[in-house]
Amino acid sequence: MTSPLLVCGHANVETVLRLDTPALDPAGSVIPEGLSLNVSGVGVNLVRGLRALGSPARLLTLLGDDVAGRAVRAELRGCDLRVVPVRATAQTLAVTRADGTHVFHRDPKDLPDAPAPIETFRAALPGCRAAMMTNIGWTRDLLPLARAAGVPVLTDVQELSAPDHAYDQPYLRGADVLLFSAARLDDPAAALRAVEARARADVIVAGLGVGGALLWTRETGEVRHQPAFPARVRHAGGAGDALAAAFAHFLFTRGRPPQEALRMACAAAALKLRGEGSGEGHATEAEVYARLA
Repeated sequence: MTSPLLVCGHANVETVLRLDTPALDPAGSVIPEGLSLNVSGVGVNLVRGLRALGSPARLLTLLGDDVAGRAVRAELRGCDLRVVPVRATAQTLAVTRADGTHVFHRDPKDLPDAPAPIETFRAALPGCRAAMMTNIGWTRDLLPLARAAGVPVLTDVQELSAPDHAYDQPYLRGADVLLFSAARLDDPAAALRAVEARARADVIVAGLGVGGALLWTRETGEVRHQPAFPARVRHAGGAGDALAAAFAHFLFTRGRPPQEALRMACAAAALKLRGEGSGEGHATEAEVYARLA
């Protein structure tokens, strides 16, 4: 049996509001088919992406014993789930428009400052092919434990504000494979070079949104561009998570070279845009190959 990938990350309940007007009527309104509820969060999205592609995945996350937490547990029934109990489960409101653009309003509760679940992580790590460490605060102190155990670490620091941002530095120093979003940066290639100078990673991916992605590897020292695949956008949330999950799947589980893994990951991210919410629409491996063809 293939070794699992250990995902350490966020889980929440997401309410999606599809809004076709400039703003909500303050007097109240009826929005037919305008509201939906789903389970999401970066950790959940990564696990769903991995499982859809065929990678076994183990999720370590923090959940409260509340309605939202019970919804997450029910939705992930059958997954290899390692839960650390906390006071309350995070929630998100995603406001989307007809063109697929979206704005998130997040209530993370007190999870970003929660203590690292060190013993739960140590119990979950043996036998894992790699650890996918999201950049929510409680994962920070887990990074050296994975490295000490000899388990490769993949981290996505999400949208990068600046290469020297203090919050991101432990992840830049701790990851063997590093991903970040450069979609809103003026010079993504320069940002990637600046990140590379600070990181210990052997592989770095800079996501460009509709522009595809950039890849740097220590082996070549070169920055290469992978164009995006055309896609019809229903909900753009979670596309970066789909890219990270697919890159990990093809790199670690399938053993593909980084450039090839990134091409497949961009195809998976394009397919993900069909989903109703941030946690939905993940592609299967067969769909990725069909999209490449």
